[in-house]
Amino acid sequence: MNRILSTSALLAASVAMSMAAAAPSRAEANVAGVTAAVNPTASALQPGGKRKLISLGDPVVRDQRIETGPEGLVQILLADGTSFTVGPNSSIVIDSFVYDPEKQTASLAATMTKGALRFIGGKASKASGDVKIDTPIGTAGIRGAVVDINLDGRTADGQVIPPHVSLVFGKQVELNSRGSSERLFRPGFSIVAGDGGNSVKRTPSLWVSSLQQYLAGRPGMTGGAKMVPTDQSVRNSQVATSNSQQPVAKNNIPVPRPRPLPVTAPDEIAATSTRDNTRPEVPEENPGAEVPVPSSASVSVGVGSLGKVNTRSGTVTQNADGTITGSYGADSFILPALASTSSLTSQTVNGTANGAAVSGTAYTGSNGFVAYLLTNGSGDPFYVIGGTPANATSTLSSGQILHYVLKPDVLNAAMVNADGITIPFTSGFPAGPTVASDLLVAGVSTSNGKIGRAMQASLLIDGAGTSQTSAINVTAGSIGLLQGGGYGLTGSTAGSGRDTANSQASHGQGITTSIGSTAGGDQFYGSGGEYLVVGTGSLPTVDFGDPDGEFQGYDYLHVAGRNDAASTAAVRSFGSQTRTGFSSWVLRSFGSNTIRAGRATVTFDATQGTFTGGITSVGGDYYADFYGNDDRTYLSDTLMAATSSKDGTYMVSSAAVPAKIFNGNTSAQICTSCEFMTWGWWGRNLYGEVDYKVHLGNWIIGERPANTAVPTTGSATYTGNAVGTVLNNGAQYIATGNLAATMNFGARTGTVEISNYDGKGTFGANVSFQSGGNPVSTLTSSSMIGIATSVTGAFASDGTGTPSGNVRGVMGNFTAVDGTWSSTGIFAGSTTGVVP
Repeated sequence: MNRILSTSALLAASVAMSMAAAAPSRAEANVAGVTAAVNPTASALQPGGKRKLISLGDPVVRDQRIETGPEGLVQILLADGTSFTVGPNSSIVIDSFVYDPEKQTASLAATMTKGALRFIGGKASKASGDVKIDTPIGTAGIRGAVVDINLDGRTADGQVIPPHVSLVFGKQVELNSRGSSERLFRPGFSIVAGDGGNSVKRTPSLWVSSLQQYLAGRPGMTGGAKMVPTDQSVRNSQVATSNSQQPVAKNNIPVPRPRPLPVTAPDEIAATSTRDNTRPEVPEENPGAEVPVPSSASVSVGVGSLGKVNTRSGTVTQNADGTITGSYGADSFILPALASTSSLTSQTVNGTANGAAVSGTAYTGSNGFVAYLLTNGSGDPFYVIGGTPANATSTLSSGQILHYVLKPDVLNAAMVNADGITIPFTSGFPAGPTVASDLLVAGVSTSNGKIGRAMQASLLIDGAGTSQTSAINVTAGSIGLLQGGGYGLTGSTAGSGRDTANSQASHGQGITTSIGSTAGGDQFYGSGGEYLVVGTGSLPTVDFGDPDGEFQGYDYLHVAGRNDAASTAAVRSFGSQTRTGFSSWVLRSFGSNTIRAGRATVTFDATQGTFTGGITSVGGDYYADFYGNDDRTYLSDTLMAATSSKDGTYMVSSAAVPAKIFNGNTSAQICTSCEFMTWGWWGRNLYGEVDYKVHLGNWIIGERPANTAVPTTGSATYTGNAVGTVLNNGAQYIATGNLAATMNFGARTGTVEISNYDGKGTFGANVSFQSGGNPVSTLTSSSMIGIATSVTGAFASDGTGTPSGNVRGVMGNFTAVDGTWSSTGIFAGSTTGVVP
């Protein structure tokens, strides 16, 4: 993957420079990359049949076969950051490579006929299906991953290793062969080719060590370097000043911490590794079981232990004394029978579960819906969920964004904000000024078993400066066909929080699902799908060397009732467009904080209610990406969210959590009449070798006008706001300020100024928007105003196509430094029009 810590990212610039003279940066070019390290013997067989010994820095030409001898090694670097490390006795051809650095898109196809290699994905592997490697055992499709392919390996003592494809790190690899397909989503597993078909198994450590030796340099080899480093040349290089001579705080290598692994049968572990996420499965009942009589019904029973709740299938029978008797496995319970109600109603109830007293709240609704949310004397939860399933397809057919109001979790009843709105799926928020959305659900065109999308978010920014507390929690998911049949919600949740500006942010991630009462039934309840029961269970942070976390049960469970009066139209006018913009964040890595500013790119799919995209540096390195198995929800042009249960990445639009942080905490709008721009929050957790995290970064996107649509006469004044993160003598907090910008379209110059921002005087930059004397839509700093400031931005079109509409808005990011104070953020402003 093109991660910041990968060697391919460090060398990407040199690849681009080597290719610049050989081929255009866009469209398919003959030169695909360069050789970054070579140990003879390695040779290239040109398309015309001429063989050439490879040297360091040689171009890698499309359709050129690269072969290595018994001692040969070669590393190939492509312009998008992709790298191949090709081992001895290997052969590979780059069949095609297309890279567009402006759109941050790429595709790659290669053919490998023998040997072994390690693939580290760049931008081509970020888009699903855009990396294909043909091999004798099948075609490997790679998405955002580090993958080993070993076709004829042997151990050090000569034992034969079967041909296999291994997921070392990242998101996904799929092997298609002989009409079948195996897919891996979990690092540490391999797809093994055999005569009886492919199989999945945990990668043996012997296979890993053998390939490492296979790809390692041999004694006496130099990687193709013409000048071999000596001890003296290393001492003279001053490398130590940026490495071993750094103080401990900057040179502290994290030590992996051991974590106990669950004891699971090998076949079950292998099956789990091929699923697209570690989501809990819908409990299946015996398909031959007798259908209950009217006085008996199926229920889902949740039993809490050690802070987690796991659900089981059960049945209940109504008794003549007004109670119900239920059983789940060998256990039983007795609860009061409750009649259906026309709307969601709650009451206090008491009962027994396995002979122990339980009490709490029970919710009832139409069509037999009931949810008992109870606890025993030790505080352990006990839940019973029942009711006739409602038709999910019919429920989501209205074309509306449905608002499901969430009720408090039984163990976290105090998690409500000042307006009495539940703060769901977490217990880490101070209750007061948190902004929390309903669970928002909308139908989409059926695809891959998905009929709807869902999202929810909560945001807290309380106080200012060093006394500030901040937190965010985001949930995204889809309504899809479940393993046991029926439609239900599966998704993920992710977030981060900072107790004080001087404390370190904590991060978390988990899994979110709906809970059904009947195996094979849809997981909506009521006469028209008015009710849902939704649970969330956390997953641990995955340190380097640790396996992905296992789902252990639900931490929080919420009953939700639909508020039809709040429903709004699901307007998704972006269609299949790609919207680009700007991003900002503070990077926490190896104990240090650094302000960063970069890009944001989102490609929409209105039909399926989803999107792909990510947050990148200016150079294109991904700090957060939303593809493949990440949960991505696009309900409307202002309501969108994405989350990952793997690396705790989150992204949510501000309209979902409209906190009043602007203009003296009186407004949640970044600027007036700016509906044609979308902005929001993002962050991420550590994951494996990716040892950095982000708390409450920002992003903004919009439609940029064509350069030819930028006026060449007149001027315009823009007003709006800025929001960003401040680093101030060790403290980190969110700040906002006012934006004022002026643009002279005749001179192609302007100013961008920010005021009332964290007590600083007005600061900003003079900007230019011309190239070769012609206007362009991008704003670039030409000189500073006030403290040391850099601004990058663009005009934003309102879509009307008029001269003023083409430049109706400005958007961008900034960085500012003043001694030990620094900040990075985004800004947006709008104008009433261009004046002569």
